[in-house]
Amino acid sequence: MKKITKLLIANRGEIAIRVIRTARTMGMSTVAVYSQADRDALFVSVADEAICIGGLHPAESYLDQDKIIAAAKQTGANAIHPGYGFLSENASFAQRCADEGILFVGPSAAAIQQLGPKIGAKELMQKAGVPVVPGYNGSDQNFETFQKEAAKMGYPVLLKASAGGGGKGMRIVNSETELEAAFNTATREAEKGFGSGVLLMEKYFPKAKHIEFQIFGDTHGNYVHLFERECSLQRRYQKVIEESPSPSISAATRQQMGDAAVAAARAVQYTNAGTVEFLYSPADASFYFLEVNTRLQVEHPVTEEVTGLDLVRLQLEVAQGLPLNIGDVTTTGHAIECRICAEDAENNFFPATGEILFYKEPALKGLRFDSGVQTGSKVDVFYDSMLAKVIVYGETRTEAIQKMNYALQQYTILGITTNKDFLGALLNHPEYVDGSFDTKLIERYFSAYQKQGSATNVAEMAIAAFLYDWQSRKSTEHVSATLNGWRNIYYQSQHYILQWNGAEVKVEYRHKGDGCFDVVVGENCFAVELNSANAHGVVATINNHRKAFVLASKNGEVFVQQQGVGTLKFTEKPRFTEPGSAVAEGDYIAPMPGEIVKVLVQAGDKIESGKALLVMNSMKMETTIEAHSDGEVEEVFVQEKTFVEAGTVMIKMK
Repeated sequence: MKKITKLLIANRGEIAIRVIRTARTMGMSTVAVYSQADRDALFVSVADEAICIGGLHPAESYLDQDKIIAAAKQTGANAIHPGYGFLSENASFAQRCADEGILFVGPSAAAIQQLGPKIGAKELMQKAGVPVVPGYNGSDQNFETFQKEAAKMGYPVLLKASAGGGGKGMRIVNSETELEAAFNTATREAEKGFGSGVLLMEKYFPKAKHIEFQIFGDTHGNYVHLFERECSLQRRYQKVIEESPSPSISAATRQQMGDAAVAAARAVQYTNAGTVEFLYSPADASFYFLEVNTRLQVEHPVTEEVTGLDLVRLQLEVAQGLPLNIGDVTTTGHAIECRICAEDAENNFFPATGEILFYKEPALKGLRFDSGVQTGSKVDVFYDSMLAKVIVYGETRTEAIQKMNYALQQYTILGITTNKDFLGALLNHPEYVDGSFDTKLIERYFSAYQKQGSATNVAEMAIAAFLYDWQSRKSTEHVSATLNGWRNIYYQSQHYILQWNGAEVKVEYRHKGDGCFDVVVGENCFAVELNSANAHGVVATINNHRKAFVLASKNGEVFVQQQGVGTLKFTEKPRFTEPGSAVAEGDYIAPMPGEIVKVLVQAGDKIESGKALLVMNSMKMETTIEAHSDGEVEEVFVQEKTFVEAGTVMIKMK
């Protein structure tokens, strides 16, 4: 047994904080490594020590093995926990740690080598007799080979990066005409995200469910599974809500899938934490092996909640050579996890960046937050969009859903657009509530998602924004009595203009004194009384109904949250427009902040509607900007490897 005295976490954000929390309960001191982009991140200040290891991009920091090993030696850390993503499934890094005499908190390099790459894992499972999804996983990576194999298999097919996960390098292809573009994009994403452009291709099942089993092994020959997680609610192949147990499988199927998962672990003498993922068909209760994630999963907290186990503690114990000492594991109750991401669900789920102006987590029995942010945290384009995880535990699934609804409504994260309200809508969709959902639910019902709110809700939240602004201006008024020709005539009507969802919201008001107002928004009239206001809140009585709002604002953006309604972002309309600030019709602007990966046109090019103009990358996901009409390129304002903010004009058309 080799005792861990100091643990370096080769990761960032919420998972770094999660590992630190358990390590401290075990008497271990902790070391964080961070990039220049993360120098002010919360996890850096939480660790006992921190070392800066590089620039903005992951390749310059979290993926640089030399820098991480050097940081461990510099600080005297004798173990490294890789978290998830980055180097967590990198066999060469696991071997490098072993060669340097540093404990790698994860499976052996040999197990990662066998199970990590999807192609190798499928071949191993086929030999073990585990059913696998029909597909192509050959070494010939020429496009023509994929084209022939897809024709044999029949469309639709799914392209996947062999070396990765999390939706990067994955594309559904519905017909032969889509294959080449999808193949090229998936290859680029795989190379950029995982350092390998090797792809595999599988038959795609549109109505399937995604169910995974948590496995654990130790160095004493013990192999177990810790039951399943239902992970079918996905957006762009990334999970958004997970739960345990699955509402979809029977006890008999659970036993069969669990036995298959343990067999996979035993086949490679697997040590530490891992996850075996299956594709499940509810129609006939058949299941197919997909892959093994040779690391701790993002969604591990739901397993912890229903089993009562600390999976990070088990990881650290097994890494030190201790046997699994958990007895016969059973589950009780039901747990659900929602991933809070910096993205705009109303704008094709494009990533969002900015500063978190106000952050507050509610408290409730059975409610847990695994978060990597706080008030003042900056969110940029270099890393994954996930900010935090909300986890609830209930005696029943119904109770867990009710608790999650409450948690999402009370949870406050203002200053940046998130998917919080979208998750609330998803949680209450009938197919989720009754458990009949599959991996395509979001695509079927939420591809054009818009927040559901009445005109009255919008008007009342605009009134709250006006009151917040009015109170702020009132508290800073210093008008000199010597100014001649100026009068404060408070009873005359004034206005406060906002923009929301592409429309103008005009708040016309007349102050009657003592914080009372007559207000008109659109065609609706409101009697308003400002009851109280502080740095992040307004309480007001609107038409005899007292309501509370949470607010934050900066640079003309006003975020308003109301329980039961959600969060709206208004933009204050300036009284005067800057000359030349308007965007010409037909110009192409950045829909999100990000890095330009490829520019596919130049000035003078004649283009047709649908032609790819350029490719952007934001938070590790590629987006192709396509022409929405025929035209001629007049000027291109961006080039490859440059960063742009959302709203930046990239291409000007004649």
